[in-house]
Amino acid sequence: MITLLELSNRLPESKIHNTNEPEKISLNSVITLYQNKPNSITYVSEKSYQNDAKKSLATVILTLHGWENLFENRPVITVNHVDLALIQILDIFFPPQESVSKRGQYFVVHPSAIIGEFTDIGNFVSIGENSRIGKNCKISDGVKIASNVTIGDNSIVGPNCVVYDNVKIGKNFLSFANSTIGGEGFRYIDFKSILYRVPQVGTVVIGDDVRIGSNTTIDRGGIDDTTIGDGTKIDNDVQIAHNVKIGKHVIVAGATAIAGSAVIEDYCKISGACAVADHITLPSGTMLAGGSGLRNTPTKKDIYAGWDWNLTFMEFQKFRANVKHILNLNKIVKKIKDIEEKLGIKE
Repeated sequence: MITLLELSNRLPESKIHNTNEPEKISLNSVITLYQNKPNSITYVSEKSYQNDAKKSLATVILTLHGWENLFENRPVITVNHVDLALIQILDIFFPPQESVSKRGQYFVVHPSAIIGEFTDIGNFVSIGENSRIGKNCKISDGVKIASNVTIGDNSIVGPNCVVYDNVKIGKNFLSFANSTIGGEGFRYIDFKSILYRVPQVGTVVIGDDVRIGSNTTIDRGGIDDTTIGDGTKIDNDVQIAHNVKIGKHVIVAGATAIAGSAVIEDYCKISGACAVADHITLPSGTMLAGGSGLRNTPTKKDIYAGWDWNLTFMEFQKFRANVKHILNLNKIVKKIKDIEEKLGIKE
């Protein structure tokens, strides 16, 4: 439980409105606009939800500076950025569990491995030779960490994840269940109809503050390394192939596949179910709309959509508007020929 006054003191540049006794308003939950719980706070950051917010049964409304007059006679706390403030509030009400050096009943750690202080190790975990796990980490049940792996401080490796040899992971890393990092890249040489495996001797290097979703696979490099930059967030069911280079603060949404040796520069956003071909480069800040496929390097930063056409979003919208005309192309051609005959026009 926290009072409205205490909450405001923990939110930079926040202001309280429509109450003279914020120290007497207690809060213990965060709710949506449509829930009803006592001692609760809700939030509104878009104009389209203002009317719903007025009907909300929450005790307090979190909103933007200047919008306080929309909610007369209701306790309101205003901030510069609602969503960033909401993150802070959720961390207050739902603080992450601290690592306390817990150990599961069954686990194996090689004698040469180094485990940082206050790091938890779950059941059925194995940590290989010369691996180094930082402090305040959580290695969940069923995790397999091979040899010569480095994982930075304050990291969480989700249940049943596998980290192969020589992978390097920065601090504040988070992976969810069943992800695989550093497995062998997929490359074969076809010679006289026989497939010959090409050894994959690179590794995976991941920066700080990176998030990996469930069931995501990041393959090791062939000779060079597969790299993921600081602050990048990768969703569930994503495939990142060997030698891919992903920059800083990139977003990759679920069910996307990025083929080998592609380069995704800083600040790109790739929506769900996209396919990025091998050896192409997405310029910094590029966006791919959901379900898009890209086989060629775009000439400039833009929003791209569609499959295999390398169209910008606006070009794709024009294409969609004309699809129905293409379906009637035979009728249109016949009408044109009829008109030409009536006018006496010959080919």
